[in-house]
Amino acid sequence: MPMRVLTIILAVVAFGCGLRAARLWYRSSLVKPEPKGFEPVVTELRSMWWQSAQIEAADKSAALNGRAAKWTAWAVALSAASAVAGALI
Repeated sequence: MPMRVLTIILAVVAFGCGLRAARLWYRSSLVKPEPKGFEPVVTELRSMWWQSAQIEAADKSAALNGRAAKWTAWAVALSAASAVAGALI
């Protein structure tokens, strides 16, 4: 395979990885706390109910952020490989 084709393929795949990372980060910004069940009447229980929902939302957001970071790392590595391959042409 000619080096020019390899350079283009690496750049296109890096672009796709970058878009995937951006989509994951966007989805992580949309995560909202959603309490489950009925809202408690007791003030202390209501506070715990909301805190539980916020912790679950933070966990979901953190998981999406972690995946996005991995996709970004791949995008950077592939972009660097594309640049090196382009320099060797």
